[in-house]
Amino acid sequence: MPVHDLGYRSWTGKRVPRLLRPWVVARSGIALVWRRKWLRMMILLAWLPIVFPVLGIFAFEFSSTAPDLQRLIAMVMRSPIIDQAELADLIITDPDSARHRVWATLILSFFRYPQAVAMVLVVGLIAPMMISYDLRSKAYLLYFSRPLLPSEYIVGKTGVVWFFLMMISTIPALALYVLGVMLSPDLSVIGETWDIPMKIMAATAVLVIPTTALALCYSAFTSESRYATFAWFATWAMGGVAYRILTFAGQPPRFDRPPDGFRRGGGPPWQRRRSVSEDWQQWSENIDYDKWRLLSPYDTLGKVESWVFGLDTTPASVIPAILLLVAITVVCVWVVRNRIVARLSV
Repeated sequence: MPVHDLGYRSWTGKRVPRLLRPWVVARSGIALVWRRKWLRMMILLAWLPIVFPVLGIFAFEFSSTAPDLQRLIAMVMRSPIIDQAELADLIITDPDSARHRVWATLILSFFRYPQAVAMVLVVGLIAPMMISYDLRSKAYLLYFSRPLLPSEYIVGKTGVVWFFLMMISTIPALALYVLGVMLSPDLSVIGETWDIPMKIMAATAVLVIPTTALALCYSAFTSESRYATFAWFATWAMGGVAYRILTFAGQPPRFDRPPDGFRRGGGPPWQRRRSVSEDWQQWSENIDYDKWRLLSPYDTLGKVESWVFGLDTTPASVIPAILLLVAITVVCVWVVRNRIVARLSV
């Protein structure tokens, strides 16, 4: 019998149940990333924008006894950022029937603007090194010296990114809903908005799954994480710029004349602002926002998220946007798995 057996031997260590093996990979990745002070600071800053939709929900719930406050909320809904003129009129005429849409609109705005920016930054600084670092340092050999499948490795790495994305999107959005309920005059609001937490979870899936798959795909293509980081940020920047150039090219100026409220120099602020919003609405009605939307990942995600919350106002179908996100997810996961299997078969 040989003294030193250098051949392959079966694993004799303690085995973790197969369903929990991705969690072992994710746990080590989360612990490693969490050590970075700048990441903890970024997560804290990502929570700060929750103040604005909370104030909006609070103002709406108490606007029935304050007409000026009610008109202020209507002005916010007419603004170019939210662009919900029909909802603004409903707030004035029938605020009770507008409650669900107001809550959904404010929470969707939280997803679409501050949290989308935070998502791009957090994923761009975390995900590119998830796989590229393992390829460069040969750490994947250490992972697969255990009884670990490539799919389990991918799920574990994906779980690291999902954890931090949920920290800056899902948990703040659910906290926003809870705060809105606590700041309402009575708990009857739960009966009218009970489905919003489920829509938050669905919008989280729309935001997290395809973006994580794309970022890990870039990471698997190279052993230098800086190249993956550049590709990630370039995708969002170039897609957004191309979409806006092709959508707004050749359009007439936004305002052909000064709004009447500003030209007269009189009237309350919300009346003068309404003139601006009416001009915006008239100008934007002739623009096809869906023609080039699929070029921009940000706007494609926004289309599907608006549909999830029941607030999609554009005439085009949401199906092409959903199919594109599904295709990106499937193709990216397939690429990542093939890259890992190719390394293991060398």
